[in-house]
Amino acid sequence: MDILIANMTADRLWELLSKKISAEANEAELRELEGILSRNPDLRNTAEALSIFENQALPLESDSEAELAFERHLARLADSDEEFSKLHPAYFSQPEPRRKKTISRRWVISTIVLVIIASSLFVLRNKLASSNSPSTKRTVQAQVSTKPGSTSHIQLPDGSSVWLNASSDLTYGENFGKELREVNLTGEAFFDVVKDPDHPFIIHTSVVDVKVLGTAFNVRSYPNDVNTETSVIRGKVEVTVKNQANTKYELKPNQKVTVPNNITVPASAVTRSQETTLLPSIQPLTRYHVDSSIIETSWVENKLIFQENEPFREVALKMERWYDVHIIFADPEVAEYRMYGSFTTETVKQALDALKIGFNFNYKINKNEIIISK
Repeated sequence: MDILIANMTADRLWELLSKKISAEANEAELRELEGILSRNPDLRNTAEALSIFENQALPLESDSEAELAFERHLARLADSDEEFSKLHPAYFSQPEPRRKKTISRRWVISTIVLVIIASSLFVLRNKLASSNSPSTKRTVQAQVSTKPGSTSHIQLPDGSSVWLNASSDLTYGENFGKELREVNLTGEAFFDVVKDPDHPFIIHTSVVDVKVLGTAFNVRSYPNDVNTETSVIRGKVEVTVKNQANTKYELKPNQKVTVPNNITVPASAVTRSQETTLLPSIQPLTRYHVDSSIIETSWVENKLIFQENEPFREVALKMERWYDVHIIFADPEVAEYRMYGSFTTETVKQALDALKIGFNFNYKINKNEIIISK
């Protein structure tokens, strides 16, 4: 639509300039031309440049003067009046006008002006269209990112609070809060949103969109995780699955929805007990059996908790982000070990030692790389 409007503006400018140069524009059209130039300052310089040709080429009092002006222009190009007088003695004696040649040269002048206008407006039209193209529009984005092993807490312009987990990225535009409150999330964040019914708060991830009015909830959407999860602590949220436009889930407090990410899960890695988790489902929040902590939001309290019966491969992803390490499984069978645990201030070595006692595996640490084996 923006490109179409730009083309229409350039076409109308061409029409009005042509009428002005040919002295056929009425007062209303002249005012319209001035309005277009006022709204598009970049076009004014070109229009003023074209007016030079208007003043030079069209107001000549007679065809004879047009011919002489044209030949004078040729003389300037030759940069020698003396040379010109030898080649064109009639210029100085001014004999009777030669009507046919005068008309022909006047047409040449008009044609030159029209070609210049057409060329200029062609360039301007492309400039207008490209400047309004979505691919060239630049929008100012505020961005907050966290590295592995770190978290962050920020306050958005509307007063809402966001806790950003490790290896996460949150962006929002310069118009945040003016019409909608929209953010883009990659990774995990806990939101405590200020209530404002006139300006819905929307979180966009690669898998789901989460819409709220005022509530506290957690969204986990890491690209390399099996699932994207939205967990509600307070209030209500509406979750829309992107690849299923009509599929929406309304969550109440103490509920979460789990949606599979668009990644390929090896058939060997999916057990019968996991088959149901490969479909979107609403479930209650999970609590750690030792101290009843809510596992989905425990990271906000600086706790790393693995829920009961969680595969080691998924535990490893959380540990990688939490400790800023890279974990490799030398044996695929170990990756499917089921485990649980809770850590706060422990180092990665202390955490692995504790898990090793309960789940019987070995590991080697080489700088920030950890190799897990039987």
